[in-house]
Amino acid sequence: MSRLRIVSIGIAGLAAAALAVGCDTPQEGAFNNVLFTPTNCGYPVAGCDFEDSIGVGGKIDIHIEGIDGFSTAGIDLESANPDLLQVVAVGDTDGMPTWELTALGAGVVELQAMLDGVEQDFIEIPMQDVDSLTTANILGEAVGPTLADATDQAWTINADEAVSFQVTPMIGAGEGVPTMGRFGYAATIDVGLEDGALENQEPGDGYLYFSVPAGDYTAVFTSLENPDLTLSVAFHAAAAL
Repeated sequence: MSRLRIVSIGIAGLAAAALAVGCDTPQEGAFNNVLFTPTNCGYPVAGCDFEDSIGVGGKIDIHIEGIDGFSTAGIDLESANPDLLQVVAVGDTDGMPTWELTALGAGVVELQAMLDGVEQDFIEIPMQDVDSLTTANILGEAVGPTLADATDQAWTINADEAVSFQVTPMIGAGEGVPTMGRFGYAATIDVGLEDGALENQEPGDGYLYFSVPAGDYTAVFTSLENPDLTLSVAFHAAAAL
């Protein structure tokens, strides 16, 4: 039985994000006291990295740890410009203090580690406008994404085999590159994709996880943060040879 292969066609930045299995990349603060680690950033496979910026409207989480024995007890994170970057404490996750960051506008903002009103450390958070959306193949075998006549993108998958895809925000003109951020979507998906849905499918989060018979299916996603951003995707399920 032949198998479909994951193939990068036309979206170079997406290929790296979709195929690379990486860890979240921590960043040392300017004073070398605190390690800031982005996490839960909308990348299902590739790790989170501040170098990728946060797409405007998107949310990520962040953990902190002390460097060389520096204590982070009592430290809170604050935004130097709350109009551009919102910071909210969300309690401990994975045994570490966690904050949720929301990019409200494009720019660079200092994220400050504060203790009793005194800055202990900081990093700069870059944020960029999202220019387009694309899809990343997360689980299963697929060929694409390719350009399509009736939709923005098309994927070919094996019929009756589980696959999953994640809508991914992109920054930059042309092909663009992926950016960090959890986004919400108004999703319209074929009844066939609904019928073939597997556990944990969350179209409203831009995540599809399904197994379908041979045939053609479509899904359309519109960003709730920016309704001008839409993506239509066709899935061609082919019988394995």
